[in-house]
Amino acid sequence: MSAVHAARTVSVFGSCVSRDTVEVLRRQGWRVGAYVARQSLLSAGSRIPEGTLDLNRFDSAFVRRVHAEDLAGDRSSRLAATAARTDVLLWDIVDERLGVLELPDGKVLTRTTEGLTAGLYDSLAGARLLEFGSDEHFERWEATLPTWRAELAELGLLDRTLLLQTAWAIVDEDGEKTPTSWGVGALEANWFAQRYYQAAARATGIRVLHLPDELTLAGTHHTWGPAPFHYQDAAYAWLADRINRFAAEVCAPNGA
Repeated sequence: MSAVHAARTVSVFGSCVSRDTVEVLRRQGWRVGAYVARQSLLSAGSRIPEGTLDLNRFDSAFVRRVHAEDLAGDRSSRLAATAARTDVLLWDIVDERLGVLELPDGKVLTRTTEGLTAGLYDSLAGARLLEFGSDEHFERWEATLPTWRAELAELGLLDRTLLLQTAWAIVDEDGEKTPTSWGVGALEANWFAQRYYQAAARATGIRVLHLPDELTLAGTHHTWGPAPFHYQDAAYAWLADRINRFAAEVCAPNGA
């Protein structure tokens, strides 16, 4: 382990793709700053009362916390708290895949797999689903990108942010077809996602790290089980290597 890597800090705005990549970076000596999960770009700043959802349905303290943070719309403050010591911010759009729910007052919360499993949204009267891939969801998501870019610039993170563009794997390491996620398969998800990645790159100028097709295979023994966005170990090793190169190019180690 090099002293340079030991001095670096990675923050995350995203979910499992970044999470699993960060685990590789941690073994290389990186520290973790902010971890903003289960939040859509569309839900930032919504400030929905926590009692709107019964978060006690969740056994996991982590799951309760990230859902409370989404209700609070606290992405900006969370990233700001660690911006000065963040060398690289990883952004992935996995948490966009289930869309968002718009409440009657216009506020937005992120729809999650844990929330769906727990029946968390069943009692939300008048909530309207904006589905990922729909024109309305995309157009509203795209409209948030200039604000997101300005936020990153203000925090000094714009040039230190990487967008992880990782297609859903169609097959796993054994050549078996990957399962759907809440009824959506890899081909459909990848078709939907293309214009989101294109819009993000165009509107923000953020560097995009595109996982090569030959590495886009689901892991057969992934810690979190089979899913088209749970990749083989070689994929995370490749991402971590490119993140280290990016850090060496644009970031000075903390304390240097």
